[in-house]
Amino acid sequence: MKYYILLGMGLLTACSSFADFVYMKENENGKSVMLKIDGQLPASLNSSTNKNWAIYPDISPDGNEIVFSEGEGANDLHLTYLNKKKNLTQKFYLPQKGMLLHPKLSKNGQWIFYSAPGPAGKNVIYFFDRAKEVVRQGENLTYFSLEKAKMLTDEEGYFPRPSSDGNFVIYQRNLNGKKEIVLFDRLENKKKVLAEGMSPALSFDEKLIAFTSKKDGNWNIFVVNRINGEITQKTHHLKDEMAPTFLPDQSLVFASNKTGEFRLYHQGMNGEDWSLLNTTEESEKGDFYSPQFSGETSLKQSELTPFTGNPRSSFGTVAHDGKIYMAGGHQGAEHTYPPESFSDMFLVYDIELNKWRELAPRPVKAHGYQLAAYGNFVYAFGGFSYSEIHKPKWKSLDQVDRYDIKNNKWETVGKLSTPRSSNVAVTINDKVYLVGGWNSTPKFNNDFDGKFLDTVEVFDLLTEKIELASFKMPLPLRRALTGIDHEGKILLIGGLGEGATHFELLTNVTAINPLDGSSEELTPLPFATFAPAAGILKNELMVFGGMFKTGPMNYEYVSHIYSMNMKESIWRHTGRYLKETKGFSQVFHLNDKTLGILGGHHYLEGMDSPVSTFETITIPFNLGVR
Repeated sequence: MKYYILLGMGLLTACSSFADFVYMKENENGKSVMLKIDGQLPASLNSSTNKNWAIYPDISPDGNEIVFSEGEGANDLHLTYLNKKKNLTQKFYLPQKGMLLHPKLSKNGQWIFYSAPGPAGKNVIYFFDRAKEVVRQGENLTYFSLEKAKMLTDEEGYFPRPSSDGNFVIYQRNLNGKKEIVLFDRLENKKKVLAEGMSPALSFDEKLIAFTSKKDGNWNIFVVNRINGEITQKTHHLKDEMAPTFLPDQSLVFASNKTGEFRLYHQGMNGEDWSLLNTTEESEKGDFYSPQFSGETSLKQSELTPFTGNPRSSFGTVAHDGKIYMAGGHQGAEHTYPPESFSDMFLVYDIELNKWRELAPRPVKAHGYQLAAYGNFVYAFGGFSYSEIHKPKWKSLDQVDRYDIKNNKWETVGKLSTPRSSNVAVTINDKVYLVGGWNSTPKFNNDFDGKFLDTVEVFDLLTEKIELASFKMPLPLRRALTGIDHEGKILLIGGLGEGATHFELLTNVTAINPLDGSSEELTPLPFATFAPAAGILKNELMVFGGMFKTGPMNYEYVSHIYSMNMKESIWRHTGRYLKETKGFSQVFHLNDKTLGILGGHHYLEGMDSPVSTFETITIPFNLGVR
């Protein structure tokens, strides 16, 4: 007899060739968790002790970590954690035997959420810090108690689906005879009912929630947009479709019994075409359900030594002669600019030694500027600084400062035509192009708008002369954008449109030819954002993090990693995420296959602060050319 208590019947879909997936298999031999790696036969992950139950698996974005419920039966389940890379298995037990269901990893690897009996006996949502509680290989500990796990909410709940950083959680709430899909915002401690249904799933871009609901006598799949609340019915079959999940491209996978037994199906983006997910087990008796997918497992992520000093954002960086130079930055909470929030710290990072060292400070404390380097010099252009005489107490700078690498000494060597900050500085053929940004200096008291700049200034690294380009920046004017060089063109990515209190987030990806000033708009970003980080590896334009708008005056930092092959011009979500949701990070090449993503600003559990994290992402040599 099948045990259907909240068993979100699942599916497996024709997924990206980069993705691994896990799923449940139930037949006369019991309930098993299966792992399917592209090109290989499914492998059972059940414990060697031959437990009767192994259900509700989840897999990390890199495909290395897997969690699932395991035990002797409904009232004796624990959480099993596997790390394939480390060949590590750990088991987490409830203080008293009970029904532990639906374990779920947050995409950044920080948290594990699950459903288990609460103080009143009914299942509630719990979570614990995976990063602290999971013991690394080499320590002789295998079994752990979950008595210190935190309770998310005291109401009956199942199927927790956290955002990548755990700042919000989607779950199924059972209340007064109803099953509801609820969004719990942990930062604001607010709950919002999104729909009536069960077994929710959160899309990789965290905009959509799929769920199953019984209408007209059978179960179908629905999707609700968490930003605007719009609900769309995705399946209309007379049989049952249950336990939906998403692939990185937003398409759906679910379980359907339209052939008599539950099998896993992929629904194409047009919403009509279904394809049977290839598990190579279609002829086997039983039901397959509850699948979960990794991201692009070919990408490799790691961390290097964080930068020294206080955490900062909005600093300038440049890679030069095997070193990374980092200058200035903003310290403290967002949108607060006391004198101490501005930094003059100047650091160098040795790529080969993985070591930071402090150098002579820049002559001015500022942030929101960029660096360039040539020969024995590093140059800093303008910036955003404190000003006692203005209201608000800030201004933009016009000075060009030069750092002498051999003598560890700064001096001011020129002036911009106008004060400028929050712009990009892109070096092409011994020239630095300063594009975008604004002159924030108040023209009158309480002038928060400043002046957005359309001029392009060109600094000649050979002569150290600066002049206005013959062309101007194409509309829309913007600041808090990212700029990089690609094949001799200036790429401008995302940004903030004009205005101070009702500003516009942009999707623009603009390519400018500095030889004649001509420009073209490339495929827009998948979502409007400002303060993203970006870099190019092997013709793949990669965009990291940034800020996303969720309401008229509501914004959130994100941790998504998107990529676009420059030949194909189609954006895709890689299914991978940064360690933190953040914006204002800086990106640079560590070598020809690895990008470094440094620092940034984020919100997390009541904190509004910069970070000093140094992340990396690597594309293997056999990828990137399609």
